[in-house]
Amino acid sequence: MSLKRSLSNLPDFYFKLNTKQKRNYRKNTRKIERNEEYKEQHPPFHASSNIDVIHIHYQSTITMIDELIIKAKQTKRYVVDTESERNKHEKQGALIQIQFIHSIHHSTIILIETNYLPNSQSILFKKIKELCAIIFSNNNEIISWGPINDEFKHFNHLDLIHIGKIVDTNLQFLFSDQYNNPNAHPERERRDDLQMYDTHDDNEITDDDYDDKYQVQNNSSQPISLQKAIATTFSKFIDKSLTVNYWQCGLDLNLNTWKNKLFSRYEYNQQIEQQQRTAMKQYAINDCTAVAELFFHMYPLKANDFQIQSTPSLASTQTTTILTPPATTSTNISFNLDDDLSNISEDDLIELLKPKFNQKEEIFHQPHHQSNELIITTTAREIYEYNQQLEQQPLPTSSSTTRLSKSEKQRQKNMKLKWKQKYHPNFQHKIKRPIYYKYDYRKIRAQLCDDNIYTSHQIAINRKYSEVVIGLKSQQELERATKIMKINYFSKNQYIERWGSNDKWHLCIELIEHLSKKIISYIHAKSIPSSRLFMKFLTGLVYRSSTSTSYLLDWKNKTIAELTILNSNSSTTNVIYSQIQIVLFKQHINSLLIYDNNTLLIIDSRTGDLIN
Repeated sequence: MSLKRSLSNLPDFYFKLNTKQKRNYRKNTRKIERNEEYKEQHPPFHASSNIDVIHIHYQSTITMIDELIIKAKQTKRYVVDTESERNKHEKQGALIQIQFIHSIHHSTIILIETNYLPNSQSILFKKIKELCAIIFSNNNEIISWGPINDEFKHFNHLDLIHIGKIVDTNLQFLFSDQYNNPNAHPERERRDDLQMYDTHDDNEITDDDYDDKYQVQNNSSQPISLQKAIATTFSKFIDKSLTVNYWQCGLDLNLNTWKNKLFSRYEYNQQIEQQQRTAMKQYAINDCTAVAELFFHMYPLKANDFQIQSTPSLASTQTTTILTPPATTSTNISFNLDDDLSNISEDDLIELLKPKFNQKEEIFHQPHHQSNELIITTTAREIYEYNQQLEQQPLPTSSSTTRLSKSEKQRQKNMKLKWKQKYHPNFQHKIKRPIYYKYDYRKIRAQLCDDNIYTSHQIAINRKYSEVVIGLKSQQELERATKIMKINYFSKNQYIERWGSNDKWHLCIELIEHLSKKIISYIHAKSIPSSRLFMKFLTGLVYRSSTSTSYLLDWKNKTIAELTILNSNSSTTNVIYSQIQIVLFKQHINSLLIYDNNTLLIIDSRTGDLIN
């Protein structure tokens, strides 16, 4: 057997790893070897029933969700599985698989791609949430390979799945208990609320968690992986090589995520991108159908639950859904006499203990000396009335669940936003440009709209670094925007060209920045205390715009006054220009002298009046 990785032929880099890395390497290598062994020994697993596969994401239609809601109201048994993607710190939920078991011959599987769901405030999202509420309530039987709560622990931030009143069937525990303890009947040993093992992934709970020198025995009460259960029961191979994968990639080809390079090794390859997503989709489907077929193999009589029964069995205590009301109205009480008991062999006993009957509750066996057993069963009429009451009950809403505090709700919103920013397509295509400080969000959006650049409404201005980051909806929009938005797209010249320069307050702010640098440099050069000159006597600034209009900004009154420009060609002007360039303070006259474009302006720093 030729393997890429083998414990018998360790690579050179293995000996440079630390203890934890070596243990992980051995663990993963054993998984690969075991997967290859099953692959060589057994033919691949294929579902024996007809499967309809439906993807659910932001492109789904409300009509399609309404049709699924109708199906959900008519379905009482589901198989549930999830897939998560591990990042640097923790696992992130990516895919929810739910199989509607209409009959043993026909099922519908929905694949909810949680990274591509619509906005939580949209009607479509509320419809999807309503569908999930119907599935996980109404006493529906939910079958999973492991504890149901562990399946959804990485999806809590979505506020999508709320477990209501269900019949929880942990098939992994039931199968493992039967496998490790063959004398125990799966139905009799069933515990609906038992959470004994942390079994989020069937590949995580195997003997891989032990080191090479420790071997796990079959009777060690360890949960069995789904791959091993299918191999031992059906002699079929279910591939687990895709368990650790990029499950947030977008499996539905209609999402067009395959147009981005992810699985291609060196350069983009469309065929590889599409084939990998198709293989992962089939993997997700097999995880559900394999559990369903294993369930009916363990409980073959439950296949009859889908048929309308006119007369319920006298010894049965299970409530079966009846579509039409039968005529029987009385309650049947019968006695089961078992006085005459015959001896049976151990082989016959094991055969009788195989799961071949259709019961959900535990059977309490009386001692042999008690010969009479009283069995009370409900009639079909009572079953029908009970089901009618269930249908009339309102669907569970978020108010029936545990109410979250405002801080917790805000935390979930923040987590969801961070999640979207990291993985949602609308947040993946960004362009960064330097920006002139006068630009605000309104002007940015207006300028982009003028150039027909359509964004994903994600614009972030970084004033510290004078940058703006703009999100675009697709790769095509990003390429188009890159051609239009040159490096000077948000420059000062662009601002003046598009928005003009007559904004008086903006002009004064620009003047403050410009003159402050000159004032500070002059004060440092002359060794003058800045607090005495700059802070005490300066009450106004004068700015002359490119339109030959000067403005006075009064600090005290916070007003702008238009000033008359006075031309002066005196020697004083030349002296001021040569020594101070632009600004000069005179403490003894309490005035501000400003030289601008061959013009000397003397401003009274107390009143703000123009002196000359």
